[in-house]
Amino acid sequence: MKYFKAGMIYLFVGVGIGSFISLLSFTLYQGTPSIKQFLLLMTMSAVMGLLSLIYELDNMTFVTQLISHLILEMLTYGFFIWLTFGSVMIALTNIPTFIISYVIVFIVFRKQGQANARRINQQLADKRQE
Repeated sequence: MKYFKAGMIYLFVGVGIGSFISLLSFTLYQGTPSIKQFLLLMTMSAVMGLLSLIYELDNMTFVTQLISHLILEMLTYGFFIWLTFGSVMIALTNIPTFIISYVIVFIVFRKQGQANARRINQQLADKRQE
């Protein structure tokens, strides 16, 4: 049940991030996705969100989780971009954009996690002083 709840959260976060990045991309390039492209992009975002469950595993080091996650995300991205646009070259030429996006999202979530940990630790310290 723990993984189901976490999976649903990760799925929706993935769709949210994917929607934002896709919308930004289509806006910058003044493109309009077809229904097929839209559905594939949202499915890719959901799968990519679910792949983040790897960070819930306790039997792997953080570096192993990070490298595994990056590789799985990149493979998922390449596969779905190939399905969406029918060209491997589009996926290959967008690898730098993918890496930059990955790093930005990683940094944001890492900072958010650190802020949450500080907040929780502060609340625990305040309770101890009472």
